[in-house]
Amino acid sequence: MLEKLDLEQKLPKDEYNQAMEKLGLRLGQVQRQARDLKRPVIILFEGWRGARRSLIINKMMQEMDARGFRVLSSLEVASDEPCQPFFTYFWKNLPAKGHIAVYHRGWYYLKNYREFVDKENKQVDTTTEHINAFEKTLVDDGYILIKFFLHLSRKKQKSNLIKRSKTLGKAWKDKYSTYDDSDDYDKYLECYEKLLEATDTAQAPWNLVTADDTRSAQVSVIGTIVDILERELTVQPKAGEIQRSTELYDVLSRVDLQKTIAKEKYKAKLDEYQNRLKQLQIDLFRANIPAVIGFEGWDAAGKGGAIRRLTAALDPLGYVVHPIVAPNELERQYHYLWRFWSRLNVKGGRVTIFDRTWYGRVMVERIEGFAQPYEWQRAYDEIKDMEAQWADSGIAIAKFWLQIDKDEQYRRFQEREGNPDKQWKITEEDWRNREKWSQYEEAVNEMLVRTDTSYAPWTIVEGNDKYYARLKVLETVINLFEEKLAKRK
Repeated sequence: MLEKLDLEQKLPKDEYNQAMEKLGLRLGQVQRQARDLKRPVIILFEGWRGARRSLIINKMMQEMDARGFRVLSSLEVASDEPCQPFFTYFWKNLPAKGHIAVYHRGWYYLKNYREFVDKENKQVDTTTEHINAFEKTLVDDGYILIKFFLHLSRKKQKSNLIKRSKTLGKAWKDKYSTYDDSDDYDKYLECYEKLLEATDTAQAPWNLVTADDTRSAQVSVIGTIVDILERELTVQPKAGEIQRSTELYDVLSRVDLQKTIAKEKYKAKLDEYQNRLKQLQIDLFRANIPAVIGFEGWDAAGKGGAIRRLTAALDPLGYVVHPIVAPNELERQYHYLWRFWSRLNVKGGRVTIFDRTWYGRVMVERIEGFAQPYEWQRAYDEIKDMEAQWADSGIAIAKFWLQIDKDEQYRRFQEREGNPDKQWKITEEDWRNREKWSQYEEAVNEMLVRTDTSYAPWTIVEGNDKYYARLKVLETVINLFEEKLAKRK
């Protein structure tokens, strides 16, 4: 791809001034239009060291409203967050609707950093497949993603780096650890070519810019941004193809809800399991193995009780429970997965527990019409890719569906309504959801089949007997922790 670029092209100063005068006005206009239409924009700059990204970005910023964009860099993450799943920083820093995020180096630089410098941290590396999936996830949700690669000749790179060294002083060096692609131009050229070809996709194509002449590069970059935004802002985000499955999913009907355990045996087992979990949490901390545990299930299925028995065995400094409800006004400004990535904290082998999860997208949002069919149907793949990234980074993942039958739910609803200490647990919404039992059952069956993976399997918990359900949850978590620890040895 890069060999096709004409590195000799130059732009005279008078032509540059005329072009920038027009482009500056158009850039300000499309920024305001994006804000009014609430379309989030990500502009990504990659390329050779010495390509003068800062100069180009700064020129672009002079024509924009500073209140509507942020400039970020993955240089800050290369050494500061080595334990986080690869895309954590980028998810947490997504622009809100109508805002612009500008990356002075992004996920491509971070991938190269892991490959060339931080080779020991392979658990937080990524693949081009994950990169393409990440970009597709954003574009499908209405984000406008513009990617630039600034290409330099070997001669010009050397010249630019010498000038920078003279300007900043001989003692100057990068604030953050970095790889130096000027050390072996041919090796890095081959690497860049392969990466560009593997990630030049229909939804997120590369814009290649010749950067030997800075004036030409500035006009090319800003002109491309203006053209793309003017085009994208005149059309609605693509809905995507709706894939209607003809498969019949039937998992829940085969669950044996007659399983029970005597109270005395339950108490003894509970004490045994909680003592084991206390030791395992210490072992996880020492091995720096984090965990994510997600709970889903019918209303009144016993999620809260199971979580309490689980956390009772853990050091409170080593875990956090996130109760998930309908997204608030802030959360609705971002992709639906943003609030889960933002809550992820895996430093030091911490355990993150979600009381309801990202699977709301394919259940309540599907049934209640909060997500369009094309949105919740593509969510299966988006969710699986997110969980795969978490697992690849070393996170232990457990997902529970707590199953009860309709009669048991009715009995528990009545018990809550009749007990003043439990009335807060029952709402009109719970009764409305019950009227849609068959619709939810269909959605849950499909969810369990389509998102059950080797790296993030579902555990269906027989929940009519709360004692049995709690023990099964604890036993499953114990087995998961022991398995992860055994693999680390």
